[in-house]
Order: sequence, then C-alpha cells, then structure tokens
Amino acid sequence: MALAVRKIYPTPAHEAADRLLAEIAGLNSELSQLKDEYEKEMAAVKARYYPRLEEAKDRLKRAEQELKKLGRRERQALFAAGDRCELPNGALILALIRRVKRARGVLAKLEELGWEEAIVVKKSVNWDVLERWPDEKLIACGTERIIKEDIEYEVKGVEK
Repeated sequence: MALAVRKIYPTPAHEAADRLLAEIAGLNSELSQLKDEYEKEMAAVKARYYPRLEEAKDRLKRAEQELKKLGRRERQALFAAGDRCELPNGALILALIRRVKRARGVLAKLEELGWEEAIVVKKSVNWDVLERWPDEKLIACGTERIIKEDIEYEVKGVEK
C-alpha cells in the first residue's frame, strides 16, 4: 500500500490558497474546453445556415428590385389615386427625394470658388456638405439639385 505524500504548507492560508489555485486551474481548463466546443458548434451552425441566409438575402434583394421596377414602370396605374398605393399585403409609397446631382467638374469649381469645406482631403467632393447648400451655390459650382423618384414599400405584419 503506497503512502500518500502530504504536502507541507507553512500555514493553513497557504494550503487554502493552493487549493483555490488548483480549482481555478481546473476551471480555466474546463472553460477553455467549453469555449473550444462552443466555437466548433458555432462554426458548424454558421456553415450550415450561411449559404441559406445568403441565398435568402439575394432573393429578397431581387424581389425588392423587381417591385421598384414594377412601381416605376406602372407608376400611372399604381399611383393614380396619390403617392400611396394600399394593397392587401402592404403598400407602395411614391417618394420624391431631393438630392444633389453628382456632376463632373464640381471639385475644380469648388476649388476655384474657395469653398474648401465641401472638399475632403483626398481631393473629392464632400457631397454631404453640398446636400445642405442652397441651389444658387450649387449652380455656381457646376451642379444642381434634382428631384429623383423612388419607390418604397411596407409589408404588413412584418418589419423590414
């Protein structure tokens, strides 16, 4: 029968501390193992669902594009009663959006006029600044504000 070797600690506090260190080491090992298992499981779940998620996103994008094309093509029929077309599965909304036209030569004109706040350091037009400018200033730098038509939609019972 082998004799158990008893560790000798200078104080009971040393023994308690060592016991806790051993417990912490074991828990760290267990935690590391659980994390590894978790990551493997998550990778497997991602691998299983990712292609289906991407395909569903692509189908949704195509359906949205098709709906907007239909809205533009059949604008007269769909929006004859106004800018909103209520349907059993949702609504189409005709929105007019005011945006600054991205015209050529605006950067050179902005530099010529000294309107540096609309120019980003990499020498391109800061279109966000131009969006806030009055029409006179836009015309002076070689662009204009246009009204762009867009088709939006709402789905009843489901949030986008």
